[in-house]
Amino acid sequence: MKKRVKKIVIAVLLFLLGTCLVYHFPVKKKLRVTVCTVEGETAEAAFEVWFQRSLIYPTVMNGKVTFGGREYEKIPEVWGSVFGRICWKMKNWGEVRSSSFQLKSNDFNERAGNQIRFNSPDRGIGKQFKAFSFTVIKGSTIVEYYGPAETAEEAEKIRAHVYQLPQEGEEN
Repeated sequence: MKKRVKKIVIAVLLFLLGTCLVYHFPVKKKLRVTVCTVEGETAEAAFEVWFQRSLIYPTVMNGKVTFGGREYEKIPEVWGSVFGRICWKMKNWGEVRSSSFQLKSNDFNERAGNQIRFNSPDRGIGKQFKAFSFTVIKGSTIVEYYGPAETAEEAEKIRAHVYQLPQEGEEN
């Protein structure tokens, strides 16, 4: 009887170890999406990203974004202490940190002046591209796109979802 219990315990531990290893594999996403401003200006963005998950650290998006014919790469994040990262993960379980991308260039000033900030309010990797804001910074010009959207009305609905604004007819 003790051998059987020992085998069951070992099998369960191996299963848990395997599950943890699979959870840490990066989740890749490659898509093209139309984004739109609330004024109706549309553009196309291509994402070639992967999400790196961890049991104790926040999930982060890495990779590159192509927008306006130019390629933007992920800006390395500066994190606080290990304890701070673990606390953030526990408080925001399932949430993906918003990500910033900078223009891929050898010129520091050009990189610093051309950035993209991606933000989605939805938890979980599978929901990141269902509704998101896409802020493009070019020098002193800041344009906020919403996606996936092809019209100003769609962009406004996504904007309300991203910033959790009340819809028409709703009360605060």
